[in-house]
Amino acid sequence: MDDSYLNKWDAEVKSVSNNKFIVLDRTAFFPKGGGVEWDTGIITTEEGKVYNVVYTGKFSGEISHEVDNEGLKVGDIVKCNLNWSRRYLLMRYHTATHVLSGVFFNEYNFKVTGNQLTMDKGRIDLNMGEMDVDLIKTAIGKSNQIILKELPVEIYYLSRDQAEKDTSLFKLAVGFTHDIDNIRIVDIKGFDRQADGGCHVRNLNEIGAIKFIDAVNKGKNFKRVYFSL
Repeated sequence: MDDSYLNKWDAEVKSVSNNKFIVLDRTAFFPKGGGVEWDTGIITTEEGKVYNVVYTGKFSGEISHEVDNEGLKVGDIVKCNLNWSRRYLLMRYHTATHVLSGVFFNEYNFKVTGNQLTMDKGRIDLNMGEMDVDLIKTAIGKSNQIILKELPVEIYYLSRDQAEKDTSLFKLAVGFTHDIDNIRIVDIKGFDRQADGGCHVRNLNEIGAIKFIDAVNKGKNFKRVYFSL
């Protein structure tokens, strides 16, 4: 939550379910959520046995790591390593969606109604009325101009009372549905701030260029945009 670049750490196994679902006393594996795919990587025991983390999810408030082999036990001290190339690409995609959503909101007053970020492409859904592919392409062009400014990206927290005074922090059409007191803010300095719990790059220059793939009319006030980096 505070350092998206943390990719190696030590941990202790807290619980094991069905031999392959592991909870650690601390973890930086990002669980699937918010439309973003999960982290993968490896967990290595003190004896050198390696377990591949093939899926990370959050269940009943605990982050669970699905590994490919049995053998981990409660109390095991382990070393954890993220699949960094996967994580970093998803970080780039996630920050890119903030740039896009900032442009769509600030320039056209469109909000995001859904998103999905994978290793292959990004997708955002907008509450756009009439389909306008030219407008979407223009917005992507404006987003790339923002990226060229190489703005820094900072992470900090606001109390719920503070955050709710600034409605622009909540770019999702559904609003902010989480019952938490301290709200994490992703701040692209001088451009856009959003309440968000995901992993992001430190500077827009790490994103690269956003490339339009396709736009699909999914119905009234529902337009889907696909892009790559």
